[in-house]
Amino acid sequence: MIFHCPLCHGAFSIEALVQDQAGRDLLCLVVKAGPLAPALLSYLSLFRSEKRALAYDRALKLAEEAMELSVNQAHLAAAMAETVEALRQKREQGQAKPLKNHNYLKRVLEGTSAPAVSSAPSLSRKEGGASKRASALASLAEWAGNDWLRLEIATGLQALVAQNLKFSPAGDMITMNADVWYLTLRKVCIIEQIDAPRIHAGFERLFPQIKEWPAPAQLLELMPRRLPQQSLPMPEPTEEDRRKGLEALSQLKAKMGIV
Repeated sequence: MIFHCPLCHGAFSIEALVQDQAGRDLLCLVVKAGPLAPALLSYLSLFRSEKRALAYDRALKLAEEAMELSVNQAHLAAAMAETVEALRQKREQGQAKPLKNHNYLKRVLEGTSAPAVSSAPSLSRKEGGASKRASALASLAEWAGNDWLRLEIATGLQALVAQNLKFSPAGDMITMNADVWYLTLRKVCIIEQIDAPRIHAGFERLFPQIKEWPAPAQLLELMPRRLPQQSLPMPEPTEEDRRKGLEALSQLKAKMGIV
């Protein structure tokens, strides 16, 4: 089965991915990256040539190297987004070739200050030299915190931000928009083990269908339905069960003075 990444637009076989050790390790790394994953996948696309896809072992090595450049994921996500935006513009003008190392990203990291860690959602961010898109990605990473539902929403919205859709929220409004998604989804998504995969699948179905920033209702329509709960079969009562039931009923009547 062939999948197309909504961020880097690369095509890959899921069967080949899970059968290859480097592919499995890469998949695990992307999952562990959490809210950083969309920025990381977009960044890795800069190393891919027009005629040849990245080998899994090289993509894994590049991803591991990139994630070691900063322990501050919000700072790293912002720098990756700025790098992607700058080099894609140069590519469109025919002025940039596929990256060979992380030197450009390192320069961006050195030129931007690491955002301060805040326990409260940030409604506005001003980072020296960082783009609005990079600011939005970093804001979403901070907004998510450790809440599973917020993490799922932030990951999906980061992927939407990376696509540069029409009517995307401004960087200083993205967390306010995320709050609307959270208030909508928390009414129907309450069990992580059941609902997290549904949200993830809903975003995957949403990505190829949209050209404008979507509303939460569009995601809800595309989320897989919960599997119906099967009720356990009730065994037929035995004669002993009936006898004990009648005895209990007689005792209850006697206590209540019912003849």
